[in-house]
Amino acid sequence: MTDNHFFAIAALVIIGIFFGIVAMLGLPQSILEWVITDGAFAILLYISYLAIGAFKGTSKPRMHY
Repeated sequence: MTDNHFFAIAALVIIGIFFGIVAMLGLPQSILEWVITDGAFAILLYISYLAIGAFKGTSKPRMHY
């Protein structure tokens, strides 16, 4: 599995979990609630990105011909 596939699948799982939680708690009713929800989602995605990067390790340099 390539890195692009890994990140895409991880992002889809995270989005699914987030929207599942939002659906259980109820959809936001006002603009401010949507902004807060989007901010929480952005923070969740950023933390997930850092965690995936930490677990995946550093990228290896490739030979260019």
